[in-house]
Amino acid sequence: MRNCRIITAPPGGGKTHYILSCYTGSEGFVTTAEDESKKRLFLENLKTGHREVLMERTPQGPYKVHQNAFDLANKTVCMMEEGLVVLDECGWMETEKRGFYPALEHIRQAQHLDAVLSVRLDRLEWYLDFFALAEDCVFRL
Repeated sequence: MRNCRIITAPPGGGKTHYILSCYTGSEGFVTTAEDESKKRLFLENLKTGHREVLMERTPQGPYKVHQNAFDLANKTVCMMEEGLVVLDECGWMETEKRGFYPALEHIRQAQHLDAVLSVRLDRLEWYLDFFALAEDCVFRL
């Protein structure tokens, strides 16, 4: 990894909106909702606009994760050797080696790849440690 920037804010703090306003057309993925209820969340390709269902709220309350959406994103990122990749909503799953973890590991090992990641404040320290980054790599909204 050549360069990594982390965008952070509390939940609802504008991370996804910021990424959509600055990085649409770039390589990477953003998490979007079908509507305000957030019953279904999608993983949207910033370059193509293609969306895959990422999570659906169950009647019991928690979300059912659709791993195939993460698999598609991880495969796309892991094929990249250079350029810029953007990943939105990096969070707790990655700290447990799930979700975008394969993509993050690839980004960390790649010599010619830059990254922009959105991370909630409560997970920031894990990402700083994982990528061996200093606070000056963090953009707080």
